[in-house]
Amino acid sequence: MQQVDGQYEFHRLALSWPRHRWWRPLLTALLGFVFYIVFLLVVVVAGLGLAFLSPTGVDPYLDALTVLDLTNPVMFAFTLVSLILMIPALALASLITGPKPIGLLSSVAGRIRWRWLAVCTGVALAVFLASLAVSTGIGFLFPEEAAPAPVQQDTTILLVMLALSLLAVPFQAAAEEYVFRGFLMQAIGSWLRHPAYAILLPVPLFVLGHGYDPLGQTDVALFAIFAGWISWRTGGLEAAIAVHAINNMTIFALGAFGLVDVNSTEGSVSGLVVSALTMGVTAVVIVRLADRRGIDRTRTVVPQPVLHLAAPYPGGRGAHSTLLPADPDVPPWTRTRTRKAEPAQPPADEPLVPLRPPAPRSAAGPAPGPTPLRTPSAASAPTPTSAPPPALPAREPGDDRHPSGPAHPGGPGYPPGVAHPTGPGHPGAGPSAARQDGE
Repeated sequence: MQQVDGQYEFHRLALSWPRHRWWRPLLTALLGFVFYIVFLLVVVVAGLGLAFLSPTGVDPYLDALTVLDLTNPVMFAFTLVSLILMIPALALASLITGPKPIGLLSSVAGRIRWRWLAVCTGVALAVFLASLAVSTGIGFLFPEEAAPAPVQQDTTILLVMLALSLLAVPFQAAAEEYVFRGFLMQAIGSWLRHPAYAILLPVPLFVLGHGYDPLGQTDVALFAIFAGWISWRTGGLEAAIAVHAINNMTIFALGAFGLVDVNSTEGSVSGLVVSALTMGVTAVVIVRLADRRGIDRTRTVVPQPVLHLAAPYPGGRGAHSTLLPADPDVPPWTRTRTRKAEPAQPPADEPLVPLRPPAPRSAAGPAPGPTPLRTPSAASAPTPTSAPPPALPAREPGDDRHPSGPAHPGGPGYPPGVAHPTGPGHPGAGPSAARQDGE
């Protein structure tokens, strides 16, 4: 029998926390939703306060929020912030309910693996640039699929849109990955073992969050499956976050220049094919790099040694027991409890009395105070008397056997009135005693 370490894949990381219970993901979802609503209300109130202080007043901002137009900086910023708020809401809920550390939502390492995230970002950027080149070539071959001509944008709006695309979109992509590929995958994985359930079941929720036609929703579903599978295969969200962020940044950056209609809800067959090929190539490259770099796919949890009681022992008054220290060379199931040696205690019927100290040798002063010592019991202490105790008879040679009768006297001589012990081999029971009696 050997101690077996626990191996947990990404979708089962919630179970690596010893205090996990089946209902904790449900409580985390409820608390996360409450915190998200609170944070969103705070942002709305703060935004309205700033709008009242602006020269134009609050009306232009309210008008901008009534129409879902992602080319409008106000609406674009509000949409990004409303999605980014899912990160602190989920983090706060996880701090309360678990799993802990909350870095388990990121990867099997319990944190974001920043170097691996940088590698995945570089791969995603290279593949998406190649995909963009392929899309441009398709536009030349099929003019109906070509991108629209650039639209002249106001310089201020262009800079704001580019800044939001480069600085805020990565956090928006990370927020969606933490919710759908981090929390939901691990919640489902804590109930269902096979990774297919954790990868596929969150897909409908992710698709419903994007209002596209059937072709567009198919494209979104393919990406959701890719993101869930690559997260499970690499043991973390780094690859999914990188691909999601690069994809959205590319689209919104092109939309800032008017090369892409960011408000379009219609998909196309060519776009679906290019997207599928792009995700396939990205998956192959990332998986090969992960295998070459030895990226961990599982989390190893060493169980705590359990010290067992080898045999019961009486634990009466004054009994003390401790656990033996954990020895890594000794299996935990062979470690036993041991009892501490109890200090000797004087009998309850023998009081402590002071003993007169010896007289000091100098006149410097009295010696230190008397030290309490235990006096011998009345049964063993000789009774003071004027008559000397009777002499013991001499023992015969070879008569060295120990008395086998009652308890042997505790000191020299026998007190008067105490019967002499008798028994085989005891002095007085042999021939010498008989001669003394005869004399």
